[in-house]
Amino acid sequence: MQNIFAQLKSKLKGKWSGDGFAKYPTIISMSYKEELEFQPDENKDAIFFNEKSRYGQDSEKSGQTLFWDTGFIVLKEDKIFLISAQSSSRVETYQLTDHAENTFTFESIDIRNDSKTLRSQRIFNLSGDVLEYELNMLTQQVTNFQNHLAAKFTRNK
Repeated sequence: MQNIFAQLKSKLKGKWSGDGFAKYPTIISMSYKEELEFQPDENKDAIFFNEKSRYGQDSEKSGQTLFWDTGFIVLKEDKIFLISAQSSSRVETYQLTDHAENTFTFESIDIRNDSKTLRSQRIFNLSGDVLEYELNMLTQQVTNFQNHLAAKFTRNK
């Protein structure tokens, strides 16, 4: 796991920006703009992240905060976890369950302050200075596991 975590530190490091699209049967589908930053700690097995999404230009709320998420990716007891605290008060813990070259899949193992979400999954696919991201989920209202968010970022130079 130490080698995989070192890859995450190296591949994610920096500031990223891009566009995304949100969809789910219980929301109005929309595009959004997003900024994402990963700051690895060089002395600890921790990566701080900060993710902020804003409504896209196709919304009357264009430029306003849509979603804000912050937390850490950590290596602990030979497992890699992603811990997320969101502006909605939801707190999630994910565990890395799959890694194939440039793709890292995290599955939720604990969701707090959200009685609707039953399961979520985050997938990061990295290729140089391009990061593609997916969030898939299952809720009490929509009982088939499906995509909720998809975004594509480029690393800011």
